[in-house]
Amino acid sequence: MIQNRKIPRIVYLNLILLFLVLGVIFFPEIRDSLGHLTASTKPIAPRKQMQAVQLQNSFRSVYQIAQKSVVSIRTKKTETIHNPYHYFDSKEETVSAVGSGFLIDPRGFVVTNYHVIRSAEIIEIILHNGRVAPARFVGSHERADIALLKIQEGDDYEYASLGDSNEVEVGDWAIAVGSPYGLEKTFTVGVVSAKSREDLDETGQTHIQTDTAINPGSSGGPLLNIYGEVIGINRMIRSASGSSAGIGFAIPINYAKKVIKSIEMNVGKNIRPATLGVVATVPIQHHREALGIPNNEVGVLVYDIDPDSSAALGGLQRFDYIRMANGNVIRNTNELREQVSLAGLGGNLKLNIIRRSKIKDIEITLIEKKYYE
Repeated sequence: MIQNRKIPRIVYLNLILLFLVLGVIFFPEIRDSLGHLTASTKPIAPRKQMQAVQLQNSFRSVYQIAQKSVVSIRTKKTETIHNPYHYFDSKEETVSAVGSGFLIDPRGFVVTNYHVIRSAEIIEIILHNGRVAPARFVGSHERADIALLKIQEGDDYEYASLGDSNEVEVGDWAIAVGSPYGLEKTFTVGVVSAKSREDLDETGQTHIQTDTAINPGSSGGPLLNIYGEVIGINRMIRSASGSSAGIGFAIPINYAKKVIKSIEMNVGKNIRPATLGVVATVPIQHHREALGIPNNEVGVLVYDIDPDSSAALGGLQRFDYIRMANGNVIRNTNELREQVSLAGLGGNLKLNIIRRSKIKDIEITLIEKKYYE
C-alpha cells in the first residue's frame, strides 16, 4: 500500500529563506532594496548623533524638573494717566504687568525680583498647571532687588533646588525658564559669560553674566545649571533695543540666600538701602607698617568718613581697620558693602576692628543720611 506523505510546512519555509539568502548574495539590487526598507528614515543616522542626543536629553530633563517650580507673576496696580495736552485732565486706570519667579519651599514661598512686584496692589501666581493663586507679600530687599511672596500651601507644585553659585565657572551651561513677554514656561539655553560682574548699577552687587536669552518678563525667574539647580535669579539685561542682546545678568543664588534670610527676619517690611558713609580700601604694605596691622590680617582700611553718616555717629574713626562685619570676614570693599546692604536701613552692623594696634568691637546703626543746605 502506497502512503501519501505530506512535506512538512517547515521545509517550505526553509526553502523560501534559502532562496532569499541566495538572492541577496548573487543579486545586489535585491540587497539594496531590502537595505532601503530597513534603513532609518532620519536624514542623519542616530548612531552618528549620540552625543548630541544625550545633550538634548539632558536639556529635556532640566526642563521637566524646572518647569514645575517656575511660576508666572501677574501684578495689577492703579495709575493716574494724564492727558498729554491737558495736564489737569486725568483718569485712573488699572495697569497689569507680568514677571517670573520660582517656588523655594513646600510651604508655598516664592522668590522673584523686587521690581516685579513694586507698588503692586494685587499679586497673582500662575502655577505650572495653569492654576492661579493669590499671593501675599512677605517682604523685600530693595537694593538687592529680591522679594519673597507666599501662596497657600498645596500639593500640586514642586519647589526648586538651590545650587552653589560659588561653583559656577565661565563656560558652564546656563539655562533660563520664565515668562518673557508673558510667554509662560519659555526655556532658553546659553553659557555663563562672566562670574562676578561688579558695579553694573547703584546696588554695587556682583552678578553672573550670561548669553542666555532674557527678555522683559523673564525677571525673577531662575538661572539654572545643567543639573537643574538654581544658580541665580535673572534680573536685567544690557541692550539698546530693550530686548535680549546676549548680555543678561543674574543675582548669584548664594547672595540671594543671605537676602532671603534677612527678609524672613523682617517680615512685612521692604528693607531699604543703607550706606555706612566711609571710603575704604585694602591697605598697602606702607599703611600696614604705619598702623601696626599684621600682614596676615585681612580686612579694609577706613581712610575717610562722611560727616553725620552712620559710621561717624556710630563711632568709627579714620584709619580703623575693619576685620569683620556681623560675624563675616571682610576681605574687600565689596564684602563690606554686601554686609551693609544685607543689614539695610535701620539695621545694625557689628564691626570687629583694629584701632591703634588693638582689637575692639563696635556696633553701628545704619541711619538715613540727612542733607542740609
